[in-house]
Amino acid sequence: MFMMRVLILWCVGFFWVGNISAAPQQAVSSVAEEVEEKPEELDYIAIVNGQKVSMGQYVSALRRGVRERFYHGKVEEDEAKEFRKDVADELIERALLVQEAKRRKLKADADQVETDVKAFDEKFQDDPEWAKARDNVLSELREKLNDDSLAKIIKLSVTSVDAPSDSELRKYYEENKNLFTTPSRNRVSLILLRVDPSSSSEVWRQASDEATSIVERINTGADFAELARIHSSDESAENGGDMGFVHLGMLGENAEKVLAIMEPGEVSAPVVLLEGVSIFRLEERTPPALNVFDSVKERAQRLYQREKGEEAWKVLLQRLHADAKITVNDAPWR
Repeated sequence: MFMMRVLILWCVGFFWVGNISAAPQQAVSSVAEEVEEKPEELDYIAIVNGQKVSMGQYVSALRRGVRERFYHGKVEEDEAKEFRKDVADELIERALLVQEAKRRKLKADADQVETDVKAFDEKFQDDPEWAKARDNVLSELREKLNDDSLAKIIKLSVTSVDAPSDSELRKYYEENKNLFTTPSRNRVSLILLRVDPSSSSEVWRQASDEATSIVERINTGADFAELARIHSSDESAENGGDMGFVHLGMLGENAEKVLAIMEPGEVSAPVVLLEGVSIFRLEERTPPALNVFDSVKERAQRLYQREKGEEAWKVLLQRLHADAKITVNDAPWR
């Protein structure tokens, strides 16, 4: 019976992991196997409104989480303790959601559950041991998948918010104008002297010297566009370096700092970027512009519904936790 139980837990755990590649064994051992060594002391991780969340569920969730979070294989003890607690919290929340879904008489997606059960069954048809454990494993798997479906369905039902009235939407627009404002844009021209990031300091110095010489020529009357066509490695070179309008954040931190203090028509000193050494000319700067309501109405509705859905979800979780009676076994992270 014990070996069959182990097989059941292993199979269900395997199903949860799916196609995620295994993490280094060191990470798995440091986070999950410490828990498995003391099953008699850790027969549950939590009791949620009288419902036990078993240690088998917890260990399976730990193994899945290890492969997703600690793929690098190195786990500090403080981080491992926090991770163990996080996994327990997730299982407690899942139990609360499944209980609430059942209270609301929501129905799992039975067709999808049976499709997944059948697919899992087919994976082990050629295993001679499968026939002995099949009924028990599939029963537990079906229950697990059913609960997963209920947790998804209740979240969808709570976060799916009806479309607002026109007055509600206009109020949302007025209170969140920053969301519907086109930010300031810069029209920029560029000369890029490309340098491989792994190049020596001498190569970078030569590029900086060449850029300084180009800036001097521009300041004494040379045509920026012509020099861009000759010297620039950027794709904008064929347009005389003209990159058109660029939004904040598109050019990297160093470039943004330089452009922020420039005036239209001004040419920058050489700027070192990851790609090489650059020279910028600020052609034009447009101020921020608030888009009229009618032009952003559809986007405003999507944002409104998403925000209200997230608020409703947060309220539900807070209520479920506040109303629940939860006993937690904190041994794994104490």
